Amino acid sequence: MNLIPLNFAFEDQISEFVMMKMVDKTQKFIIGYSYTEGGFGYLKENIKGWNDASKGTPFFVLTDLDTKNCAPELIRSWINAKKHPNLIFRVAVREVESWLISDIEGFSKFSGVSEANFNKRPELIKDPKNEILRLIKKCKKRKIKEDILPKDKFASVGPNYNDRLSEFVISFWDIDRASIRSEI
Repeated sequence: MNLIPLNFAFEDQISEFVMMKMVDKTQKFIIGYSYTEGGFGYLKENIKGWNDASKGTPFFVLTDLDTKNCAPELIRSWINAKKHPNLIFRVAVREVESWLISDIEGFSKFSGVSEANFNKRPELIKDPKNEILRLIKKCKKRKIKEDILPKDKFASVGPNYNDRLSEFVISFWDIDRASIRSEI
């Protein structure tokens, strides 16, 4: 079976690892180039070019909904031309972190935080990143707390937030469990 090259465009390292896990599950693609400059502005600025380029090689773009109203509205506002069928454009509601905590069983095992502490409807959480911080405050694993929680009032996350959550995605996150509670 020939694997299809698939280019990635994403906001951050966690999104990249989520995308890799999703693509790996399909067993249809091989990852081509990855495009990121950090943040949705870069994605929004380049989406039209990737839509055109997807005529030759498929693109997978992942962004966060953040404070926007709905995913279809965001997609329409970014692409005001016809979306090419080879452009896979996904929007995480509200942030990709909501997809991570949608796998309650996996995140509980990773963090040691009881499943009873998790919100059963993660896509309704207004700030999933803050929800992860709330959960990790209950964590008994010192190294995870040190990596994920901010060190001072000026930092929004810990020094190894992305690395530690990427480790979670690789080793613990289960797409099937997460998709029970989230539209992945």
